[in-house]
Amino acid sequence: MTDLTSQLIGNGKIKSLRIRPRPQPRLSLCRKLLFGLAAPPLQMTSNICGFFFSIYLLEAVRLSPAQVSAITFAGRLWDAATDPLVGQLVLRTRTRCGRTKPWLAAATALGPAAFLAMWLSGSAGSAFSYHLLSYLAYCACITCYHVPYASSTMLISNSAEDKDGATACRIGFELLFTIIGTGVFGAVSGRHRLAADCGAGDSGGADSPELLQAERRGYALAALVIAGIYFACGLFATFGIRERVRLDARRDSLLSNVRSVLAFRPYVLLMLAFLCMSLGIQTVQANLGLYTTHSLGMGGHMNSGIFTVLTVAVLLVPFWARMSGRFGKKRIFMIGLLPQLPCLMLATALPPNSVAAYYAVIGVSGVSISVAMLLPWSMLPDVIDDFYCRTGERREATFYSLYVFFTKFASGLSLALSQLVLSFSGYDSNSCEQPYSVALALRYLLGPGPIVCVCLALLLMHFYPIDKPYREGLNDRLLEKLNSNFVSSSYGSADQHQSEGPLIGDRQDSVPCSRQPASSVESRYQLQK
Repeated sequence: MTDLTSQLIGNGKIKSLRIRPRPQPRLSLCRKLLFGLAAPPLQMTSNICGFFFSIYLLEAVRLSPAQVSAITFAGRLWDAATDPLVGQLVLRTRTRCGRTKPWLAAATALGPAAFLAMWLSGSAGSAFSYHLLSYLAYCACITCYHVPYASSTMLISNSAEDKDGATACRIGFELLFTIIGTGVFGAVSGRHRLAADCGAGDSGGADSPELLQAERRGYALAALVIAGIYFACGLFATFGIRERVRLDARRDSLLSNVRSVLAFRPYVLLMLAFLCMSLGIQTVQANLGLYTTHSLGMGGHMNSGIFTVLTVAVLLVPFWARMSGRFGKKRIFMIGLLPQLPCLMLATALPPNSVAAYYAVIGVSGVSISVAMLLPWSMLPDVIDDFYCRTGERREATFYSLYVFFTKFASGLSLALSQLVLSFSGYDSNSCEQPYSVALALRYLLGPGPIVCVCLALLLMHFYPIDKPYREGLNDRLLEKLNSNFVSSSYGSADQHQSEGPLIGDRQDSVPCSRQPASSVESRYQLQK
């Protein structure tokens, strides 16, 4: 068949030949929903840990700030270090059940138990070791869940529209369950919080062993509810995600992949901007509850404040998504971060018991947090496409794993530094009323530090090269790349391409993209003499 086609084209008897691949079955709405329902565990539990875990260790377990700093930083560093390793192992996994299903099944079985164990108090003598080990176990399990789940996006369909639809479902369920999970956890655990009246002249019965045990049981019950949601989502991931695309794994070493990715300037700029932005926002997230309690004397408003900032952030995600499509992601990223600066300045000088001003400040802060939730992850595919267009190599797993690595590193660093500042300021875990130095330190943690981080993120983003016009030209070059790869491979296996379409993961795609835009969509599968 191939020889005959080539002979006819060579003799000039065929001026144009269209090779139309057989369309593959589209991903059903049910499969997209199942894929989306598997998404919530990472964002839901990460936000709960970011807002509540340090407070739980300080107030319910009564660990010192230095011990809390050691636990949070060690856990995040371990979590970050395992991401590239798990990403490399997932790429090399070959089983009859597929590449990701064994990982998802194991993480579903162990992850909820590890999360629940974090919120069960050990004996007084071993509390530090127990919570350190349980936190390390949770971090390892959530990595083994999220990395294969994120990788499965490329395995569920060949169609870009199917993957976009599945990704939309994923983001929607992540945002929905972030609000639900954080709200439920705060409502259940906050019913018995002893420090709710601290800073307002009421000790709240902080020295009562019975009330302390009730507070710990509240955290355990809240964690049990979240663990149940985690397990249900894991079942959707294990039994609802079906791999339909086979990708050949690259045999490059982890060090080679990392070196190649870190030499790509747009990725380095985006990653550093994301790192600075995450460091600032995670610092605010980790200290918002303590700031509300000890700097403003409004401990009873802690859970409603956290719920407010998350709700505003989630509700504005569709707005920012629409604006980024109209004006470009880079411009919207910079515009969306600007409201954070006056909010952080006001947080430093906000007077105690100013309820209206407090909700106004955190509500406006949710605008910038919304941008942080959406745009960095939306901008990363642009960098990956640019890298592919320049080098012809696909290294998605390395890009994503390093991105997550530095995000988690920023989170661990912000938590550790926050606790060290509290330790030096004289925070006493066994006392309800804290000295003025603690209230002042919390104001500085929510003010000057995050302001510097946000300004650095804006400066780095200024030099980021992929703006809206560049992205539009990149789309044309990617289309031309697809055309040239499919045409060049058609002569090698015409029958296969007629039945299956372009190969996925074909190593023949190592030819860099041309810088000229594609002339017409109609030329996609057309060969002309």
